Amino acid sequence: MKYRMLNVFMRVLKNEYLAGFFAWFGYKIFMIIYCVYRPFLRGRCNINIVTARHCLNCTSSKPQMNYEVNNKEKSKDLSIIIPAYNASSTIKDCINSIISQKTKYDYEVIVINDGSTDNTKEIVENIFDEHLLLINQENRGFSGARNRGIDESVGKYVMFVDADDRLVGNSIEIMMEKIESEDVDIVQGSYFSFVGEISNRQDTLLKSRVIEKDTSEMVKNPGFPWAKIYKAELFEKIRFPLDVWFEDTIVCMLLYRMCNKMAVMEDMVYAYRINPDGITKKARHSKKCVDHYWVMEHVLEKSKELNLEHNEIEYRLIRGHMSTLLYRRISLMDGKVKKSAFVLACEMLDKIRPKNFQQNEDNFVMRDIERAFKTRNYRLWKTASFVV
Repeated sequence: MKYRMLNVFMRVLKNEYLAGFFAWFGYKIFMIIYCVYRPFLRGRCNINIVTARHCLNCTSSKPQMNYEVNNKEKSKDLSIIIPAYNASSTIKDCINSIISQKTKYDYEVIVINDGSTDNTKEIVENIFDEHLLLINQENRGFSGARNRGIDESVGKYVMFVDADDRLVGNSIEIMMEKIESEDVDIVQGSYFSFVGEISNRQDTLLKSRVIEKDTSEMVKNPGFPWAKIYKAELFEKIRFPLDVWFEDTIVCMLLYRMCNKMAVMEDMVYAYRINPDGITKKARHSKKCVDHYWVMEHVLEKSKELNLEHNEIEYRLIRGHMSTLLYRRISLMDGKVKKSAFVLACEMLDKIRPKNFQQNEDNFVMRDIERAFKTRNYRLWKTASFVV
């Protein structure tokens, strides 16, 4: 909650120090209220699993999410994939931020025009550059566009750029040099967010380091698909799940766990445009927000297929998703839907909880959340998930 409050105050006050103070003060107030209130949060949610699953399916049924995997022979160094849907106002700046860079690496820019109804297609067609490839398809959403880009790519490495964002600095060169020199599976760069004018920005600076065979540290990095370069072989067996919101969950839940070595860079490589009308806002008012639970089921199915270990790292990741993220995304929905999602989350965590699971790393709120899942205490889960 503290970081959410900080982001809100930053957008309102546009002053880092004032935003930090108000976020700190507000968070302290919330925690005092929580500590007073928590002893009264008792009771067990008695909805059975069959009823809970039926309720969620009636609200928004589980998508198939299935996809085919087609891999081409790799003949270039890097493939940069841009999903574009009605991006006429930003696509030119996005592409120019890529093709204007100087680099010794052989790269391609694949723009997937995902059924746009504006003049996105015409704008891209009027950009003449040897690196640029335009592919038109019927609308299939972010997943379908990214997956088509992966299928068509011939780069040994893959990068995703959203059509309303930009690469900054000399990002292609420095990220490719890092991923090759360190021989890592993923390189993550620093980035900044902006609303409207690019001068109105908030930096996210990461500490430069190389993480080797330590998944618990890798998963602490941002889980967005962008501001990263991946070895293409990570996508040999998987794609983004189709027809579902929150499809990029696989970055943290699968790709990071498949990664043996990761490099993190302090260098600023990406400009992320905050869209006030994007999916994050729409999800809170749409039945599709329950996709967050369905995606977690998909992740567990894929983990099994990929022979990824059911361990404490996976458990903590899914528990985090099934607490604060799930609650935030379904908080405006009917009470029965929220209770049904909670009951299904309890069952999911019961199945994957490691034996002799230790909570040494948890603060007292996360311990409350763990207790809520074990005892199916809906009121405790709801309140603790709000303040964590």
